[in-house]
Amino acid sequence: MDNKLEKIHTIQLEMALEVKSICQKHNIKYSIIAGTLLGAVRHKGFIPWDDDLDIGMLRSEYDRFIYACKHELKKEYFLQTWETDSGFALPIAKLRKNGTRFVEKNSSDASLHSGIYIDIFPFDNVPSNRIQQILQDRSSYLLKRILLIKMNYKVWRDDELLKKFAYKALRIFSMLFTTSQIKRKLHKIMIANNNRSSEKVITFGGAYGYKKESIKKEWLENLMEINFESERLSAPVNHVGYLTYFYGDYMTPPPENKRYHRHEIIDVSFEEEK
Repeated sequence: MDNKLEKIHTIQLEMALEVKSICQKHNIKYSIIAGTLLGAVRHKGFIPWDDDLDIGMLRSEYDRFIYACKHELKKEYFLQTWETDSGFALPIAKLRKNGTRFVEKNSSDASLHSGIYIDIFPFDNVPSNRIQQILQDRSSYLLKRILLIKMNYKVWRDDELLKKFAYKALRIFSMLFTTSQIKRKLHKIMIANNNRSSEKVITFGGAYGYKKESIKKEWLENLMEINFESERLSAPVNHVGYLTYFYGDYMTPPPENKRYHRHEIIDVSFEEEK
């Protein structure tokens, strides 16, 4: 994997520039987020051991981006969403490179496009009421898990036997609903507060959980361009605040034994190898 990572990064940056081009043409706000933003600030590009690239948009911008891609996206790419790929279970979008393979262990049994990708996360308003937050958190979590297990994603580790049996039971329960029904209900929950004012937004496709993923809305509204590899990409003006919130002392790299590829990629191939 390590000897292919530089080539993967090259393709992921190429796709990020495609996103940037479409967003600039249509005046859509986007921002690099999470480990991608950390890499930009600490490494001036990719974190050397990272295997993905993350972009975030407020839901209104995200919806405009999805629509623009129907007309603007180059043919070598595929925008993967619930609507474009019936085997895709995540409440986000992935921009995939056609003709490549980048298979994650947790989705290796699912039937979906598995090209090299970057993630594009929509952010929705967080309700101000704590009880509403708890209800939104728990209901969305359950529906996401039902959808994943119904669509053959693996959501347990090999050593988690009890969790494996629990999810097998959940799969039986999921047979009471169609995937379309689950997606519609989850989407309704995610966007429920977008017609109200809110100081915080959340992406329901994030890895850190509801509370941690609830961030200041201004971080996705007030943007600037910063260096990333040999290019410049959009990022929060207050990237110091964002990175401190998520990572604390973000300028200190983790020890070498904690530098790993988080997505458990089990199969990588490139177009010219086919």
